[in-house]
Amino acid sequence: MFDIYKLMWGKRNLVHTLALQEMKKEYAGTLLGVLWGLVNPLLRIAVYWFVFSIGAKVGKNVDGAPFIAWLACGLVAWFFINDAFRLSKNSFRSKRGLIKNTPFPIAVLPAVNVLYSYYIHLILLATILVVMVFYLKTISVYWLQILYFDFAAFMLLIGIGSVTAPLVAVSKDFGKLIDTVLVFLFWMTPILWSVDNIEGPLKFLVQLNPFHYIVQGYRDSIFFSTGFWEYPGYTLYFWVFVFVSFVLGNYLYKRMKPIFLDLM
Repeated sequence: MFDIYKLMWGKRNLVHTLALQEMKKEYAGTLLGVLWGLVNPLLRIAVYWFVFSIGAKVGKNVDGAPFIAWLACGLVAWFFINDAFRLSKNSFRSKRGLIKNTPFPIAVLPAVNVLYSYYIHLILLATILVVMVFYLKTISVYWLQILYFDFAAFMLLIGIGSVTAPLVAVSKDFGKLIDTVLVFLFWMTPILWSVDNIEGPLKFLVQLNPFHYIVQGYRDSIFFSTGFWEYPGYTLYFWVFVFVSFVLGNYLYKRMKPIFLDLM
């Protein structure tokens, strides 16, 4: 049931090495190197803050949390989700040469892209947390919960990457569809707005989005001193979703591997 994930774990040193190689390749020849991983997301945070707080004048404190800090926290979580999702879904198609010409354990490729995205994420996360300490003038033991939500996001993205990578390898149209869905999810996930602004069935539907669990978990940890164990039903739902994605990803890979190897 979990054959490809056992392979990922067994080849974890290879996954780590390949993720670092991806980082070196991405920033090779640049003056700032991996610091470019900070420049783009920080500029995007600044733009969103300006649009909503200065331009539209709707950037008010959220349950006592300063809007700019609340916004930055949600965006940091989303940047990791978006980058890892986008790269992992293309992990087979983008490595066609490697897959065709070498006896390579291709099942590990989604994990390589998720880990690469996580390493970049850690640089941004560390920077934001340092800024938060000075901006909020406080720190809490609940901040350690971010390690749990990072692990939860990592596992979710491994599962999603394992599901989508074989499908994208078979059809480029499916990759285009996912790109569109990611844009939709960005606006429908409570990143720029609070889920408490809506009520009833619509709020329930928004909370079914597993990415909301991660984004809200970041904010609960930093601003609201709320433990994930305080909403056990939601936590159980999230991990059931992850489990299902793992099972489906393993099934699709084994079923579709001969097909996408021929097509690529």
